[in-house]
Amino acid sequence: MRFAKPAKVGRETPASSRGMVGDVQPRRPPDNRRAIAGSFGDRPQKAPARERRKLPADIVCSWSNMKTLRDVGEFGWLKRLVPNLYWPSSLNSQLCISAGDDAGALRLTPGKVLVATTDAMVEGIHFDRKWFSWESLGEKILVVNLSDLAAMGDVKPLAALITAAFPMNTPVRAVEKFYKGLKSCAQRWKTGLLGGDTVGSKRDWFISVTVFGEAKSQNLVKRSGARLGDYLVTTGPLGLAGAGLEVLQAGKSSLRWTDPLVDAFTRPQPRFKAGGILGRHHLATSLMDCSDGLEASARILSEASGVGAVIDWPSLPIHPALARWAKMRKRAPREYARIGGEDYELISTVRPSDWPRVKSLISGATRIGWIVPRGKGQNLKSYGYSHF
Repeated sequence: MRFAKPAKVGRETPASSRGMVGDVQPRRPPDNRRAIAGSFGDRPQKAPARERRKLPADIVCSWSNMKTLRDVGEFGWLKRLVPNLYWPSSLNSQLCISAGDDAGALRLTPGKVLVATTDAMVEGIHFDRKWFSWESLGEKILVVNLSDLAAMGDVKPLAALITAAFPMNTPVRAVEKFYKGLKSCAQRWKTGLLGGDTVGSKRDWFISVTVFGEAKSQNLVKRSGARLGDYLVTTGPLGLAGAGLEVLQAGKSSLRWTDPLVDAFTRPQPRFKAGGILGRHHLATSLMDCSDGLEASARILSEASGVGAVIDWPSLPIHPALARWAKMRKRAPREYARIGGEDYELISTVRPSDWPRVKSLISGATRIGWIVPRGKGQNLKSYGYSHF
């Protein structure tokens, strides 16, 4: 692993990586689901072999005269990448070691603890490249990891490490656009791109991101704190991402009114503000994001806490675009929220006495259920998508 040179205080400073490169060539569509959120358990059928190998005409034409990673080589690519990697000047005082070493080092703020999480995305399992621009795919890969920090309460993001495996025929221009998306997300949330590693891939591509943050330990919220009588709360409407995937699968993204659905799937945002409020003011007794669907989230929270949960389905906030799409598909809107997945709103439990304050501080917060004794709640069957 390689890291960039120590930062110079006072300017936005690049960090380095061992060769964080990207290939987003659409080799084949996914053959099972997590990309995938809106298929409600039905695995998409594989396309015929000749269709899986066929590239869209505009991609073939635009790639034909491009240099690939094979052409520029690993170190040639690194010379292009390293000067453009983002490190926020606000974190310069916490960057200790970067370039030329086998590991990086960060300085934590006194009185705070390190918070770390990792998540991976695999082509054909988590995403199909044809549904993303290069930039939006880079953004989403970082966002899904940052969301896990937001789901821990009042956490300040610090840095990300990116491990990538890509085929050698990846166009350089495509990789640059992918990193433009990563940089855009990192800038928005003041997260430094600290380093990473790159290996080759024979076919599909793989990205694993590890993010680090810091927090006061008393402001962290676990999944296991829900208590009898607590309210079940969401920070916003659910089900949009699952519907957005269906829009893309159906080839209906040209309908402008579906933009909120498609954006929820391709450009989600971590809920740092809401997580910070819940953690800093000790308003949540348990907390997690809703990336696996509401039913799975409620089940995970209640099992971790040793309690039961009741979801008040009619109280779910329904976005107008979701209601319109569900009607068009002859489905109940709440089904998208129940098992759609890929939503990054936060699901929390809140004491009844704290609910008025939560509602006033978090725009869009909605009470959607309550906590009951173990074995007395609804029979929540879903754990969300399972890889195995």
